[in-house]
Amino acid sequence: MFYAGRRPMRRLFYLGLVALMLAGAGRARPLPAAQSGPAMTTVSDTVYRADGSPAQGSAIITWPAFVTADDKAVAAGTTNVTLGTNGALSAKLVPNVGANPAGVYYSVVFQLGPGEVKTEFWLVPATSPANLAAVRTTPGSGLATQSVSIRYVNTALVSKANDNAAVAMHRFWWK
Repeated sequence: MFYAGRRPMRRLFYLGLVALMLAGAGRARPLPAAQSGPAMTTVSDTVYRADGSPAQGSAIITWPAFVTADDKAVAAGTTNVTLGTNGALSAKLVPNVGANPAGVYYSVVFQLGPGEVKTEFWLVPATSPANLAAVRTTPGSGLATQSVSIRYVNTALVSKANDNAAVAMHRFWWK
């Protein structure tokens, strides 16, 4: 009888002990350190039409996934920027100069009116702010990798046409 009276107290003691251990385990884990995002560069300038008047419309900016020069991962994405009064353009973008993979460009499609569409490619530097003259580029030129010319490819393929290593030579057991 004496033993039966202590059983509920012992159970409550162990229940309290388990509760304390669980509460302590929740606090023992350190919180993850806050990570800062990649640095941003503001691309700002005025967009003009061919006749010299300020443009009105929007710019659709798209980019593939890349890793910045300071090892920050950037997911592929898109953003729309509406040109302000008098053609003012302002967009905050992650610098892609020195990015990995090499040859990553921002593709910018200006929609200035019905039938007025212009596509540009940008390499955004780390210095902010940057104007349009500083970011505009031609794919295959500038700081990104050079693209291969068709002449180079044709020359390489012609030399492989007579190369026995490039042609599959099979000997079957029945011949």
